[in-house]
This record gives sequence, C-alpha cells and structure tokens, in this order.
Amino acid sequence: MIAALSNPSVSDPAALPNSVLTQVQAILTKDAEADRIALVWPEPIEPRELRRQLSDTRLRVVYCPSELAMRELLVTHATGDERLVMLSPFDETRLSKDVLARLWGCEPKRISPWRTLEQLLRVRQIDPRLTGKPYRWIAEALVDAYDRYRGRIQFGDVLDVDKAWRALALARLDFTADALDLDALLDWSRGSQVGAAVSSLPEPLIAHLGDWLAPRLGASTELVLSLWRQGHAGDMVAIGLVCSVLYREGLTPDQAVFQARGRLRERLIGGARIEDTTLQDYGRTTVAYLERFLADHPYRTLDAPLAQAEQLLASLDMRPLAASSDLLPGGFSLRLDRLAQTLKTALAGKPIEPALSALSDLQRHQLAKVRTEQLGTAELAVRACRWLRTEETERGSLPEEIGDYVESGGYLDWARSRLWSGDAHEALNRVYTQLVGQISARRERLNERFSHHLPAIARGDQVDASVLPVERAMEGLVAPLAKQQPVLVLVLDGMSQAVYRELAGDLLHDGWVELQPADSTRPCCLLAALPTITRISRYALLAGTLGEGGGADEKKAFAAHPALKRLSSTKCPPRLFHKVDLQQAGSGALAEEVREVIAGQSHKVVGAVINAVDDQLSSGAQVSVRWSVASIGVLRRILEAARESRRLVILTSDHGHVLDHDMTLVKTAAEAERFKPSSEPVGVGEVRVSGERVVLPGNQVILPWSERIRYTAKKMGYHGGGSLQEVLIPFGVYRSAGETGPIEGWREVARQAPDWWALGPVAEPNATALGDAVPTSSARPPKPSKRDARNLDLFAALPTSASEPGAVPGPVPDSESGSEAAGRAIGSRPSWSRRFMRR
Repeated sequence: MIAALSNPSVSDPAALPNSVLTQVQAILTKDAEADRIALVWPEPIEPRELRRQLSDTRLRVVYCPSELAMRELLVTHATGDERLVMLSPFDETRLSKDVLARLWGCEPKRISPWRTLEQLLRVRQIDPRLTGKPYRWIAEALVDAYDRYRGRIQFGDVLDVDKAWRALALARLDFTADALDLDALLDWSRGSQVGAAVSSLPEPLIAHLGDWLAPRLGASTELVLSLWRQGHAGDMVAIGLVCSVLYREGLTPDQAVFQARGRLRERLIGGARIEDTTLQDYGRTTVAYLERFLADHPYRTLDAPLAQAEQLLASLDMRPLAASSDLLPGGFSLRLDRLAQTLKTALAGKPIEPALSALSDLQRHQLAKVRTEQLGTAELAVRACRWLRTEETERGSLPEEIGDYVESGGYLDWARSRLWSGDAHEALNRVYTQLVGQISARRERLNERFSHHLPAIARGDQVDASVLPVERAMEGLVAPLAKQQPVLVLVLDGMSQAVYRELAGDLLHDGWVELQPADSTRPCCLLAALPTITRISRYALLAGTLGEGGGADEKKAFAAHPALKRLSSTKCPPRLFHKVDLQQAGSGALAEEVREVIAGQSHKVVGAVINAVDDQLSSGAQVSVRWSVASIGVLRRILEAARESRRLVILTSDHGHVLDHDMTLVKTAAEAERFKPSSEPVGVGEVRVSGERVVLPGNQVILPWSERIRYTAKKMGYHGGGSLQEVLIPFGVYRSAGETGPIEGWREVARQAPDWWALGPVAEPNATALGDAVPTSSARPPKPSKRDARNLDLFAALPTSASEPGAVPGPVPDSESGSEAAGRAIGSRPSWSRRFMRR
C-alpha cells in the first residue's frame, strides 16, 4: 500500500549521493574532458574518498573539509583516465583565486536540480509551473530517476509539466504509454511488477499523484487512487470486470446486490466515497478496452485477470451475474446452461424464441470465437429443433420425397451427425441426446415412407427433370456442360447429402460459385444403382450403363463413354484418376501428371475418384470428422489446378451412407453391409425390390430402409441399403468466382438452405410436445403449385392399400387421365430430360 511504504529509505554510508553523480554526468555531457571538478556539498561523506565508474569514465571522488585539502589534491592529481571530483562546503567566495584558477570552470559548481536537469535533458527552458514551490520536489525526483528514462523520451527545448510527469511515470512505474487515459492505465496494470512499482513510490510522488491523474481521468481519479492505496494497482482490470456486471446498466439491484456493492467498496477501495455512476463508467470502460484488446490478441492472454474477476465475484456471492458478461468464462458457461434449459423446454413443445435468444447471447460472448466447435454444434442444435417444428406430412410422391430430402434432409443429417458426438457441457450433452432421439425417430418415419418408392426406383421409373439415375448422369448432365467448357468430375466415394452440404459451404467460401439448371428450382440429384455399393453404383456413374466393375473397368469405360468421347480428341480422351494415381509417391502432394492434366485444357473431361469419405466410414475410429476442403488431403490442390484451366467442377458421389448411431446387428447369411439376397425372409425395416436397376442375379434384392440395421461388424458407417441417405446422390456444379461467362442452360445460385436453417425469429406453430408430433390421416396435403399441376401424375403419391392407415390418394384432375397428364408434363420438359426420364 502506498501509505505504508512512504517512509524515507535509509541511505547506504558508502553510497555516493545520486545528485552528485547526476551533476558530474551533466558536466561530462557538456565537456567530455572535464577534470578537477569541484562541487558545493555541505555534508561530509563516508568514506571520505570513493572511486566510481560513470559510463566509460572512472571517477575519484574526495570530500575536502578545508581549502588546504583541496590544494593538496590539485597539486598531486595527475591528468589521465581518472577524473578528480572534490566535494566541499566552500563556494567561490571562500576559496583563493589560485585554487579557483585550477578548478574546472574556475569555480565550484552548486548542485541545483533544475540546472542539472537543463544540462542532462539539454533543454533551454523549464516550464514556470514546475519551478514554483508546490513542484520543488519534482526536480530532485527527475534527477534521481534520470537513468531510468534517459534516451526514452524526446523533451525538445522546453521541459513542461506533461513531459515531466511522463518521465516520472516511465521511470518509477514503467508506464510507457504516450498519453494518459483509463485505457492506458488498464493496459499498464496488467504488468507483473505493477504492484511493487506503486508500493515503492517515494513519498513526495505519492502525495502528488492526483496532480498527474486528475486532468486526464476526471471522476475516475479518486477511484484509481483508492485502488492503488489499497494495493490493487495490479488488479484494475479484474475489478473493472466486476464493476461491469455489478453496476451493469439495466440491472435492477435487490438486497443481495446492494450488499455485494457494499462489500466491494469496503474490501477493494477502502470505503472511499465513489459514485455508482463512476463505478459503472469504470466497468464499461474496462469492457470496451478488453474488447479492443481481444481484436488483436488471443483470449488466453487475459486468463489471469478473467480468473481473478471470477474469484472476486464468487467472494461477493455474485457468480450468477457473470452470465451478463461477454468476457468472463463463467458467463459463457452460464449461457450454455441457459441454452440447455431453453432447448429442453422447446423440445417439450414450449416456444423456441428463448432458445434463439440464448444462442444469440452465446454467439456474442468473446469465448465463442475460441470455442468455435462448441458454438457450431449449438447452432446446429437450434436449427434441428426448428426443423422438428416443421409440419410432418403424410407420404408424398417420389419427387416430393426426394425434393424434401435434397433441399432439407442433407442439412438435417449434417446437424444430427454433429449432435450425436455430444458436448463436454453436461446439461447440453443430455439435451443433445434427447434431440437426436427425436430427430432419428422422425427420420425413421421418413425412411419408411421413402421405402414405398424403392420398387419404382428399382424398376427405373421416371421421376423428375432434376433427378436422374446415376447411370445417365454423364450423358444427361456432364456432357452438355463439357461441350461448353472443360470439366472436372470429382467423385467422392460414399459422400452423402449431409457431407456434401458441409463441404459445399466450404467450397463457396473458397472462391467457388454454384450453378443450377436454369429451368429447375431445386438442386440436381442422382439415384444410386441398387444395391448402393461402390462396385455397382460407381461403375454405373462412370461407365454410363448398369453393370459391375473395379477401378480398371471404370477407367476403361470412362474413356470409352460415347457422349464424353464425342467431345474429346483421339489424343486426349476422357481421363480418370483413382486414389492410387492422385498422390505423389513418398509424399501427400498431388501427382505431377495429374496436376498437368487437370491444369491443362487438352482433356475436355477429367475425372478423379477421392476415397476420403469411404475410408473414414471403413475405420473403427471414434472420430467425428469436420468435412472441408482442407480436411480432404489433395482436394485443395486439385481444385486450384482446375481453377487454372477454368474448368467447371462437378462434385458428386456414387452413393451415400448411414452412420452407426447405435445400429442393431441383424444376422444373415450374406456378407454385405446393408443388403441381402432376395431368397431370405424380409424382416422389420426391410423391403424386397426388383427391377432392371438392381444389378444382382435375378435383379432382386432385400434392402434395409431403416438406418438402424447392419449386417456386418461394427464400424463408422455403412452403405448398400435403401435409406434416403444412401440412395440420393448429391450432384453439384461449380465454377471459379472469377468466371462470369454464360453457361447455356445453367445459372448461378446463392447457397440454398431451408427456412429452418436460419437462426432468426420464427413463427410458433400451434403444437403440443414436439416429441409426440406424429402425422395423422386428417393432415391436409400442401396446396399444389402451378408446377405441381403441370406435372401432376409425376408428383402424385403412389397408390396405397385401403387398409393402410393414413393413405392419401394423389389428386388427379377430372378432365384428364393420368396418362394424358403424364404425356403433357413430359412434353413440357427439355429434350434431354425427356430422353433420360424414360424407363
């Protein structure tokens, strides 16, 4: 504490007074050859003769009690490396002329601190305010501390009050800021030696600190001085944070808050009378300073003051108030508590607005910039909760089921896969488990509805212009694009709509723009061949025909694809690279040959198969992958090579997958992951399908439509079945953001996300508990759009048995038969669509 440390220090008898050394230094600064220097000094020094080193000069300092002693020294002193300095009580009026003639300057020099400062600082003038009686102490203080600020301040021609205080603050407090304000003091207070520096201040400086602070701090001066007097100079940031919540604007104080404020005044500021508004301003200034500080520094640099602030709040029994702080770690934890509680009530059917508000508070906290993973999962949880509030309709037509999943389901499964991993926060982890349970139950119902359309997919029935069988993708979509511009077909084996949605968002941030068919209102989608395994569905994609084959077969078929071959020269046919081709031997770099082909324009069509997703599914590692351009080894280098050659990039897959979220092992004679021979009985969650798109002997197979069934040993994920996640293949077209030329039949689109993905306010439906929301047969089907009416039979629900609960027949106009409507609808599509939508 300042008051306790104001006693004068006891001088060392063998120590030479600082003012003597400073005066000698000033003389040597003026005349480097000065010798035989005499100074007026009234008091003897012990020992009477000392030797000192001053920079590069050695001094012999002798106290002379008489003129005779001075004469003797002057006679015996030999000029050399050592300079003679004589201290005596005699001024020029008491010394003989012959003695004066032998002294430097021909007279003994008086030790005047102001004259010394003029010489040391090389100023021509001293501010008159400093030379008055109230500031007489400051000259000696500046002389004594000279070595600590020497060369660190430019004084100019005039030593004024501001520069004098700046020099003292630099020397005594190591306060290095150019200007004094509360921000600068808060920044300085975070130093490790601040408390010791303040406690060691000399008494005159302590008494005049207010003269330095008041003109610049105003009402905060007394608060700062009180903190320093109580030994809290190094705690200014922590105390400011406590004030920011304890005196927060808008806080309605109760008895407990009043008591806490009283304890704060008593313990930390010594009971000084400080206005509430001053403490409120101090807290607000501290928060603003820290927010600016964190704009350029990592959050962890504030660990010490933040932890101290939380300890202070706990000692005041005010820890819950930390929830209002955007800075305190405890505030982030309390906001997680609130989010968990509001999500829990929302899942029970209460309004979701409190959860949105809790999430907004969480996003605003400074720690959210550090815990991005936790925040991202929380955002996905709120979005998933919003999805649960969307209307769950009866079974729709195949295009409706596909459209809903492509536009919305992929986002949901992305969210669900993240939520499945849980959270370190216990309450949130429990809510996430409950949320995943409700989502999965509804997803199971959606998959069951979709299973009724699997026979049509197996037969190859027409669906919609934006949905093609995987075996027709090259001719129907890739070839028309390649005719206009070179293309790169990236096949991420096993990529589901969920992985695609996460990866596509990163692509857009990486300088790529999505394209969509000009006559379509929804993204393209492919239907996997059945069963949904690589040897069948990937071969169908690359060969353009149903069949089965490995990597060598795919290369051969891709190069010979009729539609692609017509666009290529004989020397540069369509080229396909597999995993083994992509990486340079002995490193993870992109193989030079691959890069040359992709970055060049000789090959109109280039394909690359990337196995990152499928490899992850095959592992048993319990690792939750965040899919991005960076997380997939060579993908960024492949994309940059494609950007060089101005290629369109087509991002697609051969099939999707389901993740093992507590799946059940069902015993079967088959060795496949998610399908079994048609000769076996059909169990619960399974369906038997047959048709030309089932590439197995007899064109029949049993597929699990439920995502809860597996037939093999446990691993990360599986494919082969008939769920939405496995059958619906993403198909995205991208070009570099720097390209602006037209692509016939295609248009640029912004990132497309369902309404529930937004985190803004939402209209609350009149619903009961979300977990109990089950569709009933009385649910009204959505009003068909003009486009629905035009393609009426294609969008109609499949016929159901009269005994099936909830059966809703598809509407057919009285004036047209189903076949007539179908003919009219197909006739309205582009020619390529008509060709490839036929059975």
